[in-house]
Amino acid sequence: MDWGHLATVAPTALSSTIYATLQASFHWRLARHRAKARREPPLGATPVVSLLKPVAGVDDELASNLESFAHLDYPCYEIVFGVASREDPAVPVIQAFIAAHPEVRARLCLTDPTEALNPKVAQLLELTRRAEGSILVISDANVRVRPDYLRSLLSILMRPGVGLVSSVVVGTGERTLGAVIENAQLGSFIAPGVVAAAELAGRAISVGKSMAMRRVDLERVGGFESVASVLAEDDVLGQRFSARGYVVELCLDPIENRNTSCSLVRTLDRHTRWAKMRRALAPGCFAVEPFNAPLLVAWLTLLLSPTGLALELWLFAWVLQSLGTFLALKRLRPGCSSAMLVAAEPLRTLCWFFCWLNAYASRRVAWRGNAFTIGAGSELVAAEEPASLRSAAR
Repeated sequence: MDWGHLATVAPTALSSTIYATLQASFHWRLARHRAKARREPPLGATPVVSLLKPVAGVDDELASNLESFAHLDYPCYEIVFGVASREDPAVPVIQAFIAAHPEVRARLCLTDPTEALNPKVAQLLELTRRAEGSILVISDANVRVRPDYLRSLLSILMRPGVGLVSSVVVGTGERTLGAVIENAQLGSFIAPGVVAAAELAGRAISVGKSMAMRRVDLERVGGFESVASVLAEDDVLGQRFSARGYVVELCLDPIENRNTSCSLVRTLDRHTRWAKMRRALAPGCFAVEPFNAPLLVAWLTLLLSPTGLALELWLFAWVLQSLGTFLALKRLRPGCSSAMLVAAEPLRTLCWFFCWLNAYASRRVAWRGNAFTIGAGSELVAAEEPASLRSAAR
């Protein structure tokens, strides 16, 4: 092979090796978890759990999402909902849930949006004060869970030295192109990356859609007040737990993030914000993210060197990533068809690359009607934004 051929093959070969390694680590970790779960004894102690639900607007299938929390196989839990305004359109849905389930200890609280720069943390501060449980579980309104949700989280949290546990998240319910891209990104890129990071780097990335911790441990690391001015409050909180000597773990029983009808623009907005957040948290790792996308690398190679060899490499990368997506989604979403998500892998890759490039174009984000500039460590600085641009997604 001459130098020209080597220069054509090497980038895709390197990217394919990285991609295959991360995917293999993901599957290996989940296979070990499921084998171990069959041998674990039932959960012993069942302390009171407070589920904290910061709500902002009506998420896809909100009523059904909440319904899943009325059937948890756990003896003593409460649900504390929080809204920043009584005019929030989610209020009637929450009130209907509470009325329909008098057997569930649930209540709705009004939170003060001025308590923290991060709007979600502002809600969590008030919800924590209202909560009665010794275990706090943050659970976003757009997630749906199985009856064993709390038992799965607590079986890990109760291990010696563990201070924080978060869940693997998978997107489900897609009915629009935007939802297809969103759920493919969650299942084929984000979830495998989070699991592989925990397996290969020994660092569990905390995901705020579902996190469990002891109240006393949260207070020891500074409480939610310590992450009031950062965008990535979940990962920064995990770092604070680690710095205090606690083990931060990942629960590998996936929870569903219901994305059914979002537009492609909304998906791109959300993932551009997440890309900017990743860049702020770990700029070095973020810079090499494209090497975890052999299809993208092969595409760029084909553009720079439009040869038959480059086309063959693109076809190989397409098959590899499609296979990786199929296997990841089959493991994360058993019983759900993933044909559309696998077919959309080339488009998902381009959308992800668009978001990645956008993260270098600007540090500004809009979220829950607020405009911010993101600094190092995802530190937030309030920024003025024209009213016409205030269309941020959660």
